[in-house]
Amino acid sequence: MERLRRLRADLFAFLGKLSPRERALVSVAAAAVFVFFASLLSVSISSGITSREQRIEDKTRLLSQVAKLAEGYRQRQSERQALLAQLKGPPVPLLSYISQQGKSFQIEVGDLRPVNAPGDVEGLKEDAVEVNLARVELLKLSRFLFALERGQGVIQVRRLRLTSRADDPNLVDATFTVSAYQLKS
Repeated sequence: MERLRRLRADLFAFLGKLSPRERALVSVAAAAVFVFFASLLSVSISSGITSREQRIEDKTRLLSQVAKLAEGYRQRQSERQALLAQLKGPPVPLLSYISQQGKSFQIEVGDLRPVNAPGDVEGLKEDAVEVNLARVELLKLSRFLFALERGQGVIQVRRLRLTSRADDPNLVDATFTVSAYQLKS
């Protein structure tokens, strides 16, 4: 404390020896130095605040991405559980199921042949039936195929082949394979 008082006294003694013009110049110089250091401090604080705000925005964006991914994961998990429940359900009598669906869409399903499945995959058992339809409207056929896949169990229409008819361009002949999947016991 004593040292500060002595420095202050020396400063006032030095300023007292200066002429009024020199005192004004020293005061202006001191004010300029003060403003310079204050602006440096202000810029430093401002850049620190800006960098922290940027980090906060980045982390907020990452958190929102994590939340979206978590929501997607929950949705996929629920879809997976629903699919597993369908796979664990009772087996679908594929031949009668296809015939019933055909009747509901007024499609005559007469040619059904069981096909050897390409092999059991990843704990699943596959039953397959080849279906041949002649003289069917394309719109009815598409609705029929969608109904097959959206029905009971896990059913997939595979290897679809369409041929147009020369006698009636509004009708097609279709050959496709329908596969039903079950979990192996």
